Amino acid sequence: MKKQFALSMAVLMAATSFAGCGASGSSVAASSAATENTTTEQAAANPDMPYEGVTLHYATTDTAATGAEMLDVVAMVKEKTGINIEFTIIPNPKEGEVDKKLVSLQAGDELDLVYGTTAQLKTYYNAGVLEPVDQLAADAGYDMAAVFGENLPIYDDGKTYGLPAFNDIWVTFYNKNVFDAAGVAYPTADGWTWDKYVETAKQLTDIDNNVYGSLMLDYDVYNYMLAIQKGATHYKEDGTANYDDPRFKESLEFYYGLGNTEKIQPDSTTYAAGVFPWNSFVTTGVADENGKYGAAQFGMFVCGGWVASMLPNAEKYPRDWECGIAPMPYPEGEEPSTFAVTGCYAIPTTSKNKAAAFEALRCIAENQYTLGYGRVPARKDLTDEEVLKYVEDTMVPTYADTDKITAEMLKDAWFDSNRTILSEKVVGPADVTISQIWTSEGPLYGQGQQDIDKTIENIQNRSNEAIKEESAS
Repeated sequence: MKKQFALSMAVLMAATSFAGCGASGSSVAASSAATENTTTEQAAANPDMPYEGVTLHYATTDTAATGAEMLDVVAMVKEKTGINIEFTIIPNPKEGEVDKKLVSLQAGDELDLVYGTTAQLKTYYNAGVLEPVDQLAADAGYDMAAVFGENLPIYDDGKTYGLPAFNDIWVTFYNKNVFDAAGVAYPTADGWTWDKYVETAKQLTDIDNNVYGSLMLDYDVYNYMLAIQKGATHYKEDGTANYDDPRFKESLEFYYGLGNTEKIQPDSTTYAAGVFPWNSFVTTGVADENGKYGAAQFGMFVCGGWVASMLPNAEKYPRDWECGIAPMPYPEGEEPSTFAVTGCYAIPTTSKNKAAAFEALRCIAENQYTLGYGRVPARKDLTDEEVLKYVEDTMVPTYADTDKITAEMLKDAWFDSNRTILSEKVVGPADVTISQIWTSEGPLYGQGQQDIDKTIENIQNRSNEAIKEESAS
């Protein structure tokens, strides 16, 4: 009997190699197919591959276009559907710049496929540049809900704007060497609460020897994660901001207290100074010829599962220690929970091959996780046996050469149907602006420039203004 692959969320992925943005127009061939675009009418009349020979244009960055996973995706689509995919290279925007991919679509550039997290695609939906796929699915006789369930990117008008390929679920990554040196037992799923996390991090921390028990980044979600795990919502029933809920104040105090008070991770000021880059957990702690380590060693890193994609790449991210994986901690007295984002592929309104694009979309969404890059599938139609086979045959071998990550670790961290999945990002009115408000106001408190009450007041008032402005536009 099929068991629902319970990964229910309306979430986005804060970081992935496919989040290409920009408005450049250069195209790079992604397969051996002819580079001249072929329309649907010109496609070969193969009943098993009705769009064989069609060439689609996928907007992405040059980094993603040359990445092994994306090249394998292109090859898979070619093999299974006969569709050719070419990359239209669009550079990532610099800080403060607009999303160049969005600009390209608004300018009418002909693109057939784009990638984005649920929240990123909502920005494109708001701009009117995404094609709903409900009719395309109906024409193909395809039941999207049966395959992907609540993971589908459905927005305000009730329509579906793409298909989800994978979920990026938050976990606790840990450095086994740091644990072994401190004589501390590795974390396990049972009772892995924030209280236990802090207690463990204190045992690992040795600042004199540049060892921190914990590392977290400056993402918006860290500011409000405890509140959301305790059941708080970003919006009140009337649609206004809910940040005057006391749980958000508690969440800010908890997050910044980890560095400022508990001293188990770099404080906000140190992190803002750029001493520790976003990839510090994996890239620091490599011993030199004298046995000395780099900037620091970190015992644990609570973050999205995308970090796991860095682990097998020993050439790019060299290290002399093994990594373990445990679930994300949850508040004491609450049910186990974690955050996640969903990576989706969508069809722009500018596509002239929408039926073929949907065929490619369906192929990618159903099969990308099988390519051996440690992805957690967004499909809900997989049986327990299929999930177990995937974990044992694909995910475990992915980490065999660098880390002894077991099937049990992976199942506990990523495939626990009893663990509540929460949205990593704000999803709702003025969500992008509200995210920016959190990352601008929160650090002011964390760095001692603003007291907690003023910070919460500013977040609440600025969010309500943003919501009001969006509703008026």
